[in-house]
Amino acid sequence: MERHKVLLTGFEPFHDHDTNESSDVVQEIVKTGIEGIQITYCILSVDLKGSQKPSEMMESQRFDAVLHLGLSSKSTKINLERYARNKISMEYPDNSGRKLVNEKIERNSPEILETTVSIHNFDEEFDSDDDVEWSQDAGSYVCNETYFRTLTRNLKIPVLFMHLPKSDYVSLERQTEVVSRTLRLMLNRPKIVVVGAMLRDSQNRIFSCMRPDGDVWSGWWEFPGGKVEEGESLTGALRREIEEELEISVTPKSKICEIKYSYKDRDVELHIFDCGIVNGNEISLKEHEDSRWLTQHELLDVKWLPADLPTIEDWHLNGIPDPTQGP
Repeated sequence: MERHKVLLTGFEPFHDHDTNESSDVVQEIVKTGIEGIQITYCILSVDLKGSQKPSEMMESQRFDAVLHLGLSSKSTKINLERYARNKISMEYPDNSGRKLVNEKIERNSPEILETTVSIHNFDEEFDSDDDVEWSQDAGSYVCNETYFRTLTRNLKIPVLFMHLPKSDYVSLERQTEVVSRTLRLMLNRPKIVVVGAMLRDSQNRIFSCMRPDGDVWSGWWEFPGGKVEEGESLTGALRREIEEELEISVTPKSKICEIKYSYKDRDVELHIFDCGIVNGNEISLKEHEDSRWLTQHELLDVKWLPADLPTIEDWHLNGIPDPTQGP
């Protein structure tokens, strides 16, 4: 079986730093390896040549993903850099003595470029990791310069820059673990099991929720529920998710339907359970922007997530299931 090929880079020490955690993590990952991944690595010089090196390597070699690592001495967490900007402005010279102020990295290129990894997948992967977060600003030093040059050369494969803190804040062992997870996530299509609740009121309307601002699917509607964690049963996960999202307790009953859907960046297996009739006055939205009770004829008045839509279209045509009525 052919292994995925990834370019992994770190940087040499720079300015007043005797070491650079990014190169330490690269060396550790190369030493231990990651099953199924062929790693080509490079410790970059902190200068113009270093920023250009990954782009040059991409022209002569084929990679399935590129992950850049750099040191951010001001950060206390691991930062996933969402954007690279067409700007270089240095507080201190790079390792070649170059010191540029408020200049463009490349003329005739966009002002800003976004990572090509799936934001949604990373949100899901690191949702419970308090020491990992998205950053909107990769700075204006050689790290951002390298990131921008790489993104201008690529539109098709996953490319990401991660800023690592000093090991005083996050241990090298932990940094290595997060980087290893990141590489797997960049290269392997996630398969996610999700549960949803069909909640009804006394008029046989169903409860729907709208994804919040800032979410990748902001403004789209869905069944309340969520991802099944490792070791959880489907019904146990659904009880937990409904308590977290709506602050009510439910008892999942029969499974209404099971759907398999392939998004652009992931495969989803959705299980929807009848959770009976609930009192809407007891519901308190904790994670969603809005909610609605919908009759059969109102089901298509909102924009449903693609995985939910086939079920909703069936119910709109044939009626909302009422498990109390029997087959």
